[in-house]
Amino acid sequence: MENIRNENKEVKHLEERMTEYWGHRSESYSSQNMSQLFGKKKEVWENKIFSQIEEKKQMKILDIGTGPGFFAILCALRGHEVTAVDMSKDMIEKAKKNAHLAGAEIRFMEVGSRLPFDEASFDLIISRDVTWTLTEPEKQLSHWAMKLKPGGTMLYFDAEWYYYLRDENAKKQWEDRKEEIRRNGGYIYEKAVHLEAMAEKLPLTYVARPLWDSAYWKNQKDFSCRILENLNEEIYSPIEQIQYDTFPEFLVSVRRE
Repeated sequence: MENIRNENKEVKHLEERMTEYWGHRSESYSSQNMSQLFGKKKEVWENKIFSQIEEKKQMKILDIGTGPGFFAILCALRGHEVTAVDMSKDMIEKAKKNAHLAGAEIRFMEVGSRLPFDEASFDLIISRDVTWTLTEPEKQLSHWAMKLKPGGTMLYFDAEWYYYLRDENAKKQWEDRKEEIRRNGGYIYEKAVHLEAMAEKLPLTYVARPLWDSAYWKNQKDFSCRILENLNEEIYSPIEQIQYDTFPEFLVSVRRE
């Protein structure tokens, strides 16, 4: 019992540290995301999302870990009823401002790791670059998926952002690569070393993805899964491709039967 209590404290502390980090980073991260929203890649992201589903006239959509609201805004501008959640108050504030600027009506909520919604509430659940941060991924992904209506779909995009922590040679190669990115005009957030320290304690840092995701969903009753890999060339600008070329983005599409 004492071990469980200690583990729960560690998980809560880690989640609090990540929330604090993203609060500090909210300004720069918002600028990055909004350059995509108001740039040439907006339509690419939009098509990538809605080509995966049979889009109804108006859908109930949940954006988990909305950050500065990029996915939520895309969906709301198509006329859907969107709820967007994040653990960071600062990110939610940035998202509200971005939604207002874009003319999108969205319900934003600051929430913890537990989602305060009834089961089978949403037609579509979306998330971008969030799942790698999960402290208890099996439980949390199941918790997310149970919010889908039967026939609903969950789409989550992600990459192996800290794969190099599994291997000393890979870490050295990444340090060399950062210098190359800087020389080519890419963006390196210097305080990301703090997030790297947190990633060392996250379980999905140490598994091969999306192989892990495929195996996980195959074992979940009443859910089917398909995966798209190597999306960088489609979704990123030339500068972003330089920045993220060692982190191939993938999409996991989960359907509730």
